[in-house]
Amino acid sequence: MKFRNLPGALAPLMLAACASKGTLDNSSVEVVKVEGRRFEVRIAPTATPDEYRMMIVRATLVIEPDAELERERVWNVARPFMARTCKGRPYKVLEDRLVDRVNFYTRFRCGG
Repeated sequence: MKFRNLPGALAPLMLAACASKGTLDNSSVEVVKVEGRRFEVRIAPTATPDEYRMMIVRATLVIEPDAELERERVWNVARPFMARTCKGRPYKVLEDRLVDRVNFYTRFRCGG
């Protein structure tokens, strides 16, 4: 049969399509669904008062992600978490970056 080795042939392609998940020390994960896609959100305080680190990772497989579209999606996930973390106070984004076109890291400060 021709398809006997198909799973073995597809395995390297599937592994190549997966981006590794990042971690964030001293955080717990919250899984949310936005725009029909699942995301893992992690938030942890920094050593500076009212300053936090956040990591958002797609919890679903992404093949050839569009970096611009992914950035837009993760901001749709991030904003409510920043507002919740800051308890409605304004917040200021100090840095942000998209790694592997799907893992989003940001650092923000509550209080503007």
